[in-house]
Amino acid sequence: MIQQSGTKCVVPEVKPAGLRLNWGKFPTDPNVASPPRVLVTEDDPRLRDLMVQTMAFEGFFVTEASDAFAMLNAVKACHEACDDTFDLIVTDVRMPGLSGLDALARLRESGCQTPAIVVSALPRDMIQDQVQRLNALFIAKPFALDSLRKAANQAIYGQQNRTSGHT
Repeated sequence: MIQQSGTKCVVPEVKPAGLRLNWGKFPTDPNVASPPRVLVTEDDPRLRDLMVQTMAFEGFFVTEASDAFAMLNAVKACHEACDDTFDLIVTDVRMPGLSGLDALARLRESGCQTPAIVVSALPRDMIQDQVQRLNALFIAKPFALDSLRKAANQAIYGQQNRTSGHT
């Protein structure tokens, strides 16, 4: 879906990062359950790439989106294509056009209960109430990539101290 931004038409970037990053602990045997699918939404391409690489190295199949509209489109496309959803959504808050919190609120209103992690440089107390209402975890920027990895495992598997390589 193409979103209008003022008078300029913007095609948001969405691509399956897992196709180019083939790390991780999950086997490629089709009889084995597929790896968890993670959608990473961040408008800063360098930070997004680091987040994507961290998630891929952890063994997740990662799709990346460059803004909140692309995030909404990716969730919709995933649901329509495979009648399923992502296992985790990671989103920045401040992005051009639509905030990650507003996009996550739209998803929640539509019935999507996919676990979510919100990352932001905004002070925690400024957005904590909204993050809690959206039933999401919060990570303050700047953050250690290991914090993201641990939060992702907590959100997907419900284990706070899960280590890489163990299921």
